[in-house]
Amino acid sequence: MLQSLTTIKFKAMKIGIGFLLLILLLGFGTSANAQQTGSGNKIKSITVYQEKRDMLVTRKYKDLEQYYDSRGNLLEDITYKQGKIDKHFKYQYDSDNNKIREEEYDSSGKLIESSEYKYENGMRTEKSVYDSNKKLKSKKIYQYTFF
Repeated sequence: MLQSLTTIKFKAMKIGIGFLLLILLLGFGTSANAQQTGSGNKIKSITVYQEKRDMLVTRKYKDLEQYYDSRGNLLEDITYKQGKIDKHFKYQYDSDNNKIREEEYDSSGKLIESSEYKYENGMRTEKSVYDSNKKLKSKKIYQYTFF
């Protein structure tokens, strides 16, 4: 009985450690702030290519492009489908690295919608979404309760 409880605790601990590692890996994905390589250099851009193989033919497509500022903030995020632009986002940040503006473009580069964010004391208080004609579509107001 004691040995089986120890085995169960050990397995639970292994699962917990695995879950923690997964969270850490996901948390340091391609769009994390302060992108740095192992040598300490900050990443300016990332381009991802995808190869698809059909019988004897191999096709290589651009899959993703991301651009960062010197502080590690994601400035532009472009996803592709079969080498053609699918989704395109641009971002702006304030001096505290808070995202203050987000713009979504269609595949031809035309603005679809934009979002503006407001903050107080480092906490987001408002998100306003506008259509391509700068007409307000929706607004979210964030209210916080503290202990």
